[in-house]
Amino acid sequence: MTVSIKTFIAALVILLLQPLAPVSAKQLLSYQGSHSEIRVVAERDSLVIGETTWLAIEITPRDGWHTYWKNPGDSGAAPILKWGETPGLTFGTPEFAAPSRIPVEQLVNYGFTGPSVILLPVTVAADQMEGDTTLEFSAEWLVCEVECVPQVGDWRLTVPIAANASLSLESQALFTAARAKLPEMAYWDAELLIADVSSELTVYADRSELEGLRAVYFYPESEGVASYSGTQVWSFTDDSLLVRIPRDRSGVDPVGANGVLQLDFETSPSQYFALEPGLKVAEQAGPDGVSVALLADSVMPLWQAAIYAFLGGLILNLMPCVFPILSLKAFAFVAANYKTEAHRRKEGWAYTFGIWISFMVIVAALMILRAGGAAIGWGFQLQDPLFVGLLALLMVLVALSLAGVFTIQLSFQGAGQQFAGREGAQGAFFKGVLATLVATPCTAPLMAPAIGFALTQPIYTVVIVFSLLAFGLALPFLLLSYSARVAAMMPKPGPWMEKVKQGLAFPMLLTAVWLVYVYDLQAGATATFILLAGSVFVAFGVWLWGKSTGIIVRAIALLALIGSIAVIIDYSETAAPDVSPEAEAANAYSDARLSGLLDEGKPVFVYFTAEWCITCKVNERMALNRDDTQAALKAKGVTVLKGDWTNKNDEIAAVLARYGRAGVPLYLYFPAGKREAIVLPEIITSSSIIDIL
Repeated sequence: MTVSIKTFIAALVILLLQPLAPVSAKQLLSYQGSHSEIRVVAERDSLVIGETTWLAIEITPRDGWHTYWKNPGDSGAAPILKWGETPGLTFGTPEFAAPSRIPVEQLVNYGFTGPSVILLPVTVAADQMEGDTTLEFSAEWLVCEVECVPQVGDWRLTVPIAANASLSLESQALFTAARAKLPEMAYWDAELLIADVSSELTVYADRSELEGLRAVYFYPESEGVASYSGTQVWSFTDDSLLVRIPRDRSGVDPVGANGVLQLDFETSPSQYFALEPGLKVAEQAGPDGVSVALLADSVMPLWQAAIYAFLGGLILNLMPCVFPILSLKAFAFVAANYKTEAHRRKEGWAYTFGIWISFMVIVAALMILRAGGAAIGWGFQLQDPLFVGLLALLMVLVALSLAGVFTIQLSFQGAGQQFAGREGAQGAFFKGVLATLVATPCTAPLMAPAIGFALTQPIYTVVIVFSLLAFGLALPFLLLSYSARVAAMMPKPGPWMEKVKQGLAFPMLLTAVWLVYVYDLQAGATATFILLAGSVFVAFGVWLWGKSTGIIVRAIALLALIGSIAVIIDYSETAAPDVSPEAEAANAYSDARLSGLLDEGKPVFVYFTAEWCITCKVNERMALNRDDTQAALKAKGVTVLKGDWTNKNDEIAAVLARYGRAGVPLYLYFPAGKREAIVLPEIITSSSIIDIL
C-alpha cells in the first residue's frame, strides 16, 4: 500500500512515452512575488479539442515559510484561484495534495512547508476551433512564517488549442510528483456524526486491513467539524475504525463531511486517503424540547477545565476510596506536637509532591498509550490484574507494618520523639503516593469532564489539568500543615499512639480484601489463590529479613520475597477470569444490543461501571438498585443495560470516548423513540434517575 496504483501507472506511462517527449515543459506562467513564486504548467503542449488537459499551479514559499490547504485550520487562508469565462472551456474542481499539520504556538494550521501543487482539469468542447486562446487568471494566496504576507496577481495566459498534443518530459515529472502527493480515494464506507462539542468519524474498515496501525488523523475540508488544536482519539470497534474529534462551539455548521484520513503504520510511511463520509447531525434536544448535551464537555476553556480539576481533586478527599489514607493523615497530625513549624510544612509539601509525582507517572503512561492509539481513561491501571494484585500486596505489607509484625522504613516507627524523627518527609511522601494509588478507583464530581477534556488535548494541557487535580487532593493536608492552631488542638502524643497505629492496620486490610475481590473477578480463582499464598510468603520474607542480619537467613528471605512476587506476576499476566456464559449474557451492553432496542423505539438506561470503581458501586447501592428506582424503571418499560469495564473492553472504551468521558461511571438514558442520550452526572441519586424518566 505504500505506492498507489495510479502513481505506478502514471510512472509507467512516463517511461513508455519518454522517447517521444519533447525536451521543454509547457510553462504558461512564472511569477516571482515578494515572498513566494507561482508557476502554471500545462501537462501537454496544447489543450486538446474534446478532451481534458491538466494544469499544475505550483506555489513555492520562501525557506521557512508555509502556504495553506483548502481548509487552513485555526488561522491563515486557503488559496483563491479564479479563471475568467472562456468560450468552449470548462474548468473542473482543483485537486490539492494531502496537507500537513503546522503548529503555531497554541494553534494548528493545515498546509505546506515547501512547494505545493494544485492540479486543475480543463476540458475543451468538441466543437472548439484550433488556434490560440487567452485565459484570464487571478490568484490570491497567503504565505506565513510568524508574520503573514498576502500575495496577489492577475495574468492573461496564451494557450494553444489543437486536435492533439504531446506530453512534455519535464512537465510529466512535475505532474507525477504532484499526483503521488494526492490522497488516494478510499474504498471504505464512512460516516461523520456532528454533535455539539465533538465529531465522530466511523470508517468501516476491518482491523485486519489496518494491521500495524499506530496513529490516525482526519483533516476535514469543511470548517466547523474539528477543533484543530485538539487531540483526535481513535480506537477499533468490531467492524470499524472510530475517530473522535473535538469540536469548538464556534457556531459554524459544517457544509460537508469530506476530508483526508492520514494513517501511520509501524513499518511504512504515512498513507493518505480521501474520504467522502455520509454526514449526520446529532439531535440536541431531549424530551419536551429541553436541550441536553449529547457529548460531555470534551472541548471547554482551559481555565474551566483547570477549575473543575482542582475542585474535583478537593472533593476526592471525601470519596470512600481515600478513607483508608485519611486515617493515616489524621494520625500524622497527632505527632505534630513533636515537630517544629518548619518540619510540619516540610511534610505538607512532601505529601503534596508525593501526590503530584504519582499523577505525573499516570500522565506519562496515559500519553504513551494515547500515542499508540489505545483507548485510555481514569483508573485504566486497575484494569490490569497485575497492578491490582501488586497493589493488594502493598496494602497487606502496609497493614502488617502498622500492626508491628515488621517495620517498613517509610512507615510509623512508634510514638514520641522516635516517631517524629523517623516519620518525616519520607513518610509524608509515601502517604502521598499511597493516596494517589487508592484514589484512582473513585471519580469525584467535576473530575470526569475535566479529565475527558484533558485527554483530547496537547501534553501541556494534560499536565496542567492533572497537576491541579493533584493539588486539589493534597490541599487539605498542606493547609493543615501550615496551621499551628490545628496542631495545638491535637491530643498529646503518648504510648496510646502505638495502639492506635496498630488499629489503623485494619482499614488497610479491608482495602486489600476489596482489591483481592477485584483481582478474583479479573484473573480467576487459581490466580487469586496464588496471590494470597504469595502474599503470605512475601510477608514472611520481609519479616525474616528484619529479624536477622545473617547472610543465609537474609538469602532465604530474599528468595521468598523475589520468588513469590515473580510467581504472582507470572500468573497475573496469563490468567483469565472465571465467567459463566449466563453471567456474560445477563443485560450486558453491546452496541448491537443497544441499536436493536433503539430501532424498536424502546426506552433504554445504560450504565457503565467497573468492580474496582468505588464511585460506581456506591451509586449502584444508593441509587440504581433501590426499590423505588427499579419500580420507576419497570413502570416506564425501560430496558437496563450494564457495560462492565472491569477488564479492558474496546467497545465500552469507544462509548466513553464518544461521550467525552475518561472513565467510569457513565450513565445514559435514551427516551422512547430517541437515539440520542441524556447524560446523567457522575454522582446519581434515586430522585435524579426518576426525574429523568
